[in-house]
Amino acid sequence: MPPTNAMSGFDAQPRPTGTTGQGSAKSRRPLAGFLVSFQDDALGKFWPLYQGRNLVGRAETGQEVDVPIGHGTTSTNHATIDAENGRLTLSDLGSTNGTFHNEEAIGFQGRRELRDGDKIRFGGFSVIVINVAARA
Repeated sequence: MPPTNAMSGFDAQPRPTGTTGQGSAKSRRPLAGFLVSFQDDALGKFWPLYQGRNLVGRAETGQEVDVPIGHGTTSTNHATIDAENGRLTLSDLGSTNGTFHNEEAIGFQGRRELRDGDKIRFGGFSVIVINVAARA
């Protein structure tokens, strides 16, 4: 029996760009980091962040997002995390239930620079930021 990945948010194959308008559908973007959560799964879930724009939104809405969050307090198009030159920037997209950086509301359409180990909350769903690009 082949091994399984308990971290169900993991995308084993780097996804092509195109979901956020960056590059061609066949190109790959360099890995910038991860979002990690143990909120709904004691074994953990994580989502890769790639260079460029990463759209965070609610899973299973029919809207294609880079970081699909399966939580009712996350908006369809909740926030973006932009990765550029080893830096990660969080931006709220006018979400209904807010975006929080280290438990401080960033405000409607607000922005914050992220550091390795920061906590982000999309409505009521929490993740931790792992910035691998800054370590290279």
